[in-house]
Amino acid sequence: MFNQRQCYLINVETNKQINLPHLTPTVLGRNEDTEIKDTFVSKKQILLYSDIKENKVKLKVVGKALSGCNGLALQSNLVYTIGHHDIIDLRIGNHKFKVIFDPEPESDKTESEVKKRKIMYDIFKKGETNMESAQELNAVGMWEDINNKEMLIYTPENCEGRNKIAGFDIDGTIIKTKSGARFPTNMDDWTWYLGDVKNQLRKVYEEKYKVVFFTNQFGLRNDNTKIKDFKKKIENILKSLNLPVQVFIAIGKKHFRKPRTGMWDCLLNKKNNDISIDINQSFFVGDAAGREKNWAPKRNKDHSCADRLFAMNIGLKFYTPEEYFLKQKPVPFKMPEFDPRIDTSNLMYPDVSYPKQHVVLMVGGPGSGKSNFVKGSLIPKGYIHISRDQLGSWQKCVKEMEDALAQKKNVVIDNTNVDKETRSRFIQVAKKLNVDIRCFVMDVTVTQMRHNNLFRELTDPNHAVISDIIIFSYRKNYQEPELSEGYVDILKIPFIAKFSNKNHEKLYRNFLLD
Repeated sequence: MFNQRQCYLINVETNKQINLPHLTPTVLGRNEDTEIKDTFVSKKQILLYSDIKENKVKLKVVGKALSGCNGLALQSNLVYTIGHHDIIDLRIGNHKFKVIFDPEPESDKTESEVKKRKIMYDIFKKGETNMESAQELNAVGMWEDINNKEMLIYTPENCEGRNKIAGFDIDGTIIKTKSGARFPTNMDDWTWYLGDVKNQLRKVYEEKYKVVFFTNQFGLRNDNTKIKDFKKKIENILKSLNLPVQVFIAIGKKHFRKPRTGMWDCLLNKKNNDISIDINQSFFVGDAAGREKNWAPKRNKDHSCADRLFAMNIGLKFYTPEEYFLKQKPVPFKMPEFDPRIDTSNLMYPDVSYPKQHVVLMVGGPGSGKSNFVKGSLIPKGYIHISRDQLGSWQKCVKEMEDALAQKKNVVIDNTNVDKETRSRFIQVAKKLNVDIRCFVMDVTVTQMRHNNLFRELTDPNHAVISDIIIFSYRKNYQEPELSEGYVDILKIPFIAKFSNKNHEKLYRNFLLD
């Protein structure tokens, strides 16, 4: 079956395999994939991709070295068609890679027959005839799929690394819908957003900035048709601009999505031709800036603050499209309720000691830090830890509590305990056994809970994903604990962040929520 076929290159010397996905441009050159360090070979020496359906590979030399195939020299910027068992020389006579189709094409039964065919016939078909995919190569760009479509990257062939970056969001910054609809109706539903966008982008490029687009596009996720259309839309925008703009597209919801810095980190570490970036001379422009309703006459509030926070996380100067393209003055904006940059190292837990046997009833939503507090501050003091997450039902929690109290142990109930009815189940048992009950409330906002949960999701792949729906449900149903419920005291417990390594702390101190 066609879907079961594959095509790859085999390094003749090392046997290392490089996959050639169907109709997906791949770069071959001096890079980590080939392990080639020969400075005569360009980092982008050959562009190629396979047509698995036709058992063909399209190839174009774009680098400075003289490349070859089967001992014959190849001309630069011509598209060649090659096939199974043909051998590519990145630098003629050196760095050989054999083309493999699996399963083997029926027309190429044995390698000896193939060699004979190559001697007798011209195997190359120069030019772009019968090659729809050659248009992708000749669009002077290459698409890459990162982390199983968590991110897409488009890099024009003549895109060079520079130490100054002019970064831009796309929708609401570079373009808007031609139809006037909030969301585009098709891939051609776009026009320039403000003023003289094209000339201003050309001007900043001529000032030796590398122009880069960074966009969130979660709506493309798992829809190949939408992805294909969006790629074409990007190519059309860049064709109209006639500039070598590199484009980063965050499709997933993890590290690459703004305001998280995954797209920038990829540019910084892998996609700027090893040229360091001067943060102080670089900038970012975006419309998700946290502006409130009527920031301009009859203008709606910004849908988020993600672009501004993206720039803040990186340390870039930030402009709205109106500030950058129209030179308007900055307007007020609203920052998120929770600021992760605030240093909490001076916070301390209150004294939780108590002279009599008692029960501690924890109150806090997912990500409030209650379990870490219990494990760090109460369990070491001999408290019996009771959690619905471990036991499965409140009835089992009550039974476990009764057993522990009968043994004269102190008990901590590590559940969300969001409302009075839920808490009353444990209060009644304590009263029945004549044991004092205390309430420890995690002093954490809903926004910080969301931040904490996303941080755990990004740093611990084994941690259960907690959706915002669950956290918002907690907020909706929350009832503030009162002494009249039967507590001897109520203590507020702050969230104190603790980190296993510096990278985790650096991530936590970034704005993560869009």
